Amino acid sequence: MGIGTSANGKRLVLLLWILVGFFYFYLSFDYIRASMNDESLADYLQYLVQIAGTEQRPAKEIRTLILLKAEQLELPVRSEQIRVLGIGDTLKVSLNYQVDIQIPVLQTAVYSKQFEHTVRYRRIY
Repeated sequence: MGIGTSANGKRLVLLLWILVGFFYFYLSFDYIRASMNDESLADYLQYLVQIAGTEQRPAKEIRTLILLKAEQLELPVRSEQIRVLGIGDTLKVSLNYQVDIQIPVLQTAVYSKQFEHTVRYRRIY
């Protein structure tokens, strides 16, 4: 009877370690994915501000383009989180948003990562 109980106990411990490993992997993957998507958005912001500053694009158009890119990257950015100041040479765009890292299955946030970006137009000669 002691041998069967020991084998079942080992299986239970192994199952628990597999579950812990799965949750850790999923949380790490979710965090890395959010960080990589944010980096892509930051690169796009820099590019967009340079083009929009050169072409004197209106704030509404800039905001719309940022929202489209964020949606494409599956980032939770809302219009009110984007500040567009100035136009042309004085263009400045600020963006602040938060991504929740969630536990799989339960879909509850265990960690929230705050992202902040401020990009200014730079004249290139």
